[in-house]
Amino acid sequence: MADGGRDSVMEVARHMGKSLAVSKNAADDIMRALSSYESGDSPLFPSSSPAMASAAEDDDDEEVFAAAEDVIRRCDSETVDYLYAAFVAVRRDALADAVAHLGGVEPVAIEEILRMEWGSLDHRMRRWTAAVRVVVRTLLAGERSLCDEVFAAAGDDDVTLGDVSFADVARGFVLTNLVGFADAVAMSTPATEKLYRMLGMYEALVDVEPDLTSLFSGDEFISGEVNAVVNHLGNTIRHTITQFVNVIQSESSRRPVNGGDIHPMTRYVLNYCGLLSESRATLDIVLAAGAVAAAESPTGGAASPSGRCMRQLLTHLLHKLDEKSQLYDDAGLTNIFLMNNLYYIVQKIMDLPSLRELLGDDWVRRHKGQIRQYETGYLRASWMAILSSLRDDGASTATATATAKEKARIFNAAFEEAYRSQTAWKVADPQLREELRIAVSERLIPAYRSFVGRARTVLESGGGSRHSSAAAVAKYIKYSLEDLEDYMLDFFEGVQKFVR
Repeated sequence: MADGGRDSVMEVARHMGKSLAVSKNAADDIMRALSSYESGDSPLFPSSSPAMASAAEDDDDEEVFAAAEDVIRRCDSETVDYLYAAFVAVRRDALADAVAHLGGVEPVAIEEILRMEWGSLDHRMRRWTAAVRVVVRTLLAGERSLCDEVFAAAGDDDVTLGDVSFADVARGFVLTNLVGFADAVAMSTPATEKLYRMLGMYEALVDVEPDLTSLFSGDEFISGEVNAVVNHLGNTIRHTITQFVNVIQSESSRRPVNGGDIHPMTRYVLNYCGLLSESRATLDIVLAAGAVAAAESPTGGAASPSGRCMRQLLTHLLHKLDEKSQLYDDAGLTNIFLMNNLYYIVQKIMDLPSLRELLGDDWVRRHKGQIRQYETGYLRASWMAILSSLRDDGASTATATATAKEKARIFNAAFEEAYRSQTAWKVADPQLREELRIAVSERLIPAYRSFVGRARTVLESGGGSRHSSAAAVAKYIKYSLEDLEDYMLDFFEGVQKFVR
């Protein structure tokens, strides 16, 4: 090819790069430029001549493309290679710029990901998940369309130059920025806090897997890599869930939670169960893929893989809470602790429709019944002895006064001790706290009213002056019904108090 012709073709290549980087109609621009070169009458890209540009736009499309193809056929192989290399290089840079502008899928070394702090990794995982669909379905799909337009007439029936050029432009980006990042996350140390983000990444990658396979048509390497990373992520998610169970089982602190309050582990487990339930469709796929009899696993509801997973996690949690309850010396406080935690679990499930659907209404009903049993256990352990001291034992007239005084002393001491201890107990939920106070009052106030009526009669008729009888009543009947009702308002607040 003459030097002038080569220079003109080089100018085509340079214009190709510029056009592909900035124009929405890049393929048309290139073909028009090549067509102008065919005429040979004027500079190849007369950007300062609007009239020529307008004339080019008015050319018949078929003539333009035919002229362009004729120019390409005249180029020697070295020039064609240069044009192709220029196209690939410019499109790689353009793709990199578009990705950088979008954010979320920047290249990161595997070693950096493996030693990254959780806060930074969480941020990157979230952005990757948000960006991957846009990258594949907009940026990569656009690149594929451009390659097909530019190289529409090149290649054979099986593999077109559009296939090859798109692979050369995008393969490295896909393997490094998309698949590579997901694979590095799957390789990182399993941790419960990563579960929700990994499920999001798994869902996004599975969602775009058919798109990637279609874009890289005939490229079995890319489809194989994507499938391998999907499987790797799935294995890591299943392994992390197993570790989650182990974390619950291995919790070994021997210090009881102050006041029988909600255990931090309860909040921790329910938080993650709630997050996992939001991705239950994806979780079903992941868990079923690792099951021996996945075909036997129906989808949706309590019988689904994700439903069984939630039941398993909560069963282990409840067993661990039973163990923790044994750390309390007071049987009443043991029941308060169990009631607090189970009430929190049930309320959390009621507030999360996705989690409730996985566990089923039967699970919720049974555990609501268990809360009532813990309430009964608390009332029996903490108030049976106190209420017993108020019963009418049918004492004889000779011993009635002494019996009344003794019972009053026992009640006063027992109530003051109950007040001292149970004001320090903590019931976090206002509704449950009020229900417990009412349950105590419904038993205590009527029993105390009856006792006071009997004791007052006995003490006032015990002989002596009216003044001495009144003094005896005041000495032994220390609290009015209103006093008890007021004191009950301090119970379960988590702040220890003493009877004034």
